Amino acid sequence: MSKRSSKQSIVILSSSGPGTWSARGASSIFFGRRATLSNRCKPQAGPRGDRSRLILFFLSFLFLLFPHALYAWGETGHRIVADVAERLLGEQARKETRVLIGEASLASVADWADRVRGDRPETAPWHFVDIPFKASGYDPKRDCAGGDCVIAVIERFRRILSDRDRPAEERAEALKFLVHFVADLHQPLHTADRGDRGGNDVQVIFFGEKIYPFSERPWNLHTVWDSGLIDQTGLSEAAYVAHLQLWLKKRSIPDLRKGTVVDWALEAHRAAVDVAYRLPKNRRLSKNYLEKSRPVMDELLAKAGVRLARVLNETFQTGK
Repeated sequence: MSKRSSKQSIVILSSSGPGTWSARGASSIFFGRRATLSNRCKPQAGPRGDRSRLILFFLSFLFLLFPHALYAWGETGHRIVADVAERLLGEQARKETRVLIGEASLASVADWADRVRGDRPETAPWHFVDIPFKASGYDPKRDCAGGDCVIAVIERFRRILSDRDRPAEERAEALKFLVHFVADLHQPLHTADRGDRGGNDVQVIFFGEKIYPFSERPWNLHTVWDSGLIDQTGLSEAAYVAHLQLWLKKRSIPDLRKGTVVDWALEAHRAAVDVAYRLPKNRRLSKNYLEKSRPVMDELLAKAGVRLARVLNETFQTGK
């Protein structure tokens, strides 16, 4: 695992009752907003404050152990992928998802894996795969040590979801992980390792702004692909889904769903090499960068939705 971490990501400590605190990651992605630590959430003096400071220190230590950019697509981006996928589910998959998550939509659970990460730090490396920037292929021994990468866990959770002898709660969790990780797999900066922590060390000026307004920290390349590009389109979640539906009508869905999980990761890796990291020398990203990146972003989001639907349809059809 490379030494990646998101300078934009923080932990919010929120009160969950008298004398108790819960920790969760502030969710952002391709298309989301990342929250900042407000004064009312900061640790207070006294016993409770000491405990909250200890929790904050412990979580910071955990993030150093898993120093990758904390989020791939933002909440909105994950919801878009899930919305596209849900429209392509077959009858069997629809029936079984209802059994596992009730009437909830796939979009409503799409960012669940980000929301539980604070309580389950072992899941942090599952959101990405470190394929060297100049590599021409994927080497599991090199890129996925111990099977702790997004490529390996997608197959792991497919097996769990397909096993109807397993507890429903375990299968429901596997479903939510799959909805999230198939989307993560298509985020270019979650597949290419260039030694800059997934683009977090690459500071840029984005449409004339040095500071990302939702974190009050400098813009970096990862944040641009997390949220900046989608925000610049000006589209709502529903409008973006409609836009991708029109894009899909002009393509062959059977062709888009082809390939293996490794093939899909390598597609995103190529997008990182060919598009995401093609920066002007002054690192000022504006209309030209958006125009070059937008078609790639649209294609990856649409493919992520199509392929998520394929994963779920096949998993439920072949399950025992």
